Amino acid sequence: MSDDRTIREWQDAAAGWRRWEPMLGSVSWPLALRMAAVAEVGPGQRVLDVGCGIGDPTLQVAVLVGPHGRVVGVDLSEAMLATARERAAALGLAHVEFMAGDVATMPLAPSAFEVVLARWSVNYLDDVVGALVRLRDTLVPGGRIAVAAWAPPEANPWLAVPLAALREIGIAVDVDATRPGIFQCSADGALARALLRAGLQAVDQERVRLSYFARDAGEFWRMLTDVTAGPLAPLVAGLDAARVDDLAHRVARGLGAYRTGDVLRIPAQAQLAWGRA
Repeated sequence: MSDDRTIREWQDAAAGWRRWEPMLGSVSWPLALRMAAVAEVGPGQRVLDVGCGIGDPTLQVAVLVGPHGRVVGVDLSEAMLATARERAAALGLAHVEFMAGDVATMPLAPSAFEVVLARWSVNYLDDVVGALVRLRDTLVPGGRIAVAAWAPPEANPWLAVPLAALREIGIAVDVDATRPGIFQCSADGALARALLRAGLQAVDQERVRLSYFARDAGEFWRMLTDVTAGPLAPLVAGLDAARVDDLAHRVARGLGAYRTGDVLRIPAQAQLAWGRA
């Protein structure tokens, strides 16, 4: 996963994630709460959050474990982690630690955590099962793991609408669910099967409904094209101004169906699976 190009992409993405923190946080909080619930996060626990980005769900979990617990957030991008550390300091969460690393290769101490969380991170790995084995081994006996990925494109209009608009102007985007990327492990049961292959017990899986909130389509479009490690920004960057404007108008028309009063609430869904060591 952590080739130089991947690290560079997420480093470049960090500024966009920082600028759009409120919107990105608003879509993800229900998933963070549900992950904490199925993983039975509680006071005093030690939790590892893999692919924590700017600090989600790390910070929410840190509130749940309280000052006698410990939460470690790991991400490829130091620039992402800089924002995560700022957010933790602003909330007074001194029991949170952030470190840069690749979960596929970095040292992981055995039996070091009661809980491991991995939200929208294992789907970018070449060897999902191999990484899950490593994460299983860092759990105490009976420890819990919860992993999340996106559901298929048709359950995520926030991305399906822009992808359709790109196809209309002759640009195809790879959304192959069998290769590392945003939609790997998106099929129902895929994450659960990976956990079982990694030796986890009491495995289950469900979909979690989410919602992107935006004041208008223009704001949402700016977010999509500003978060540079996403699936759209590199493609849009190669278009001339007229084609970008045309694409933005097509996306705005497609998103119109999700207007509620004077705001947009655009549906999204995630896959969530969990198990015990």
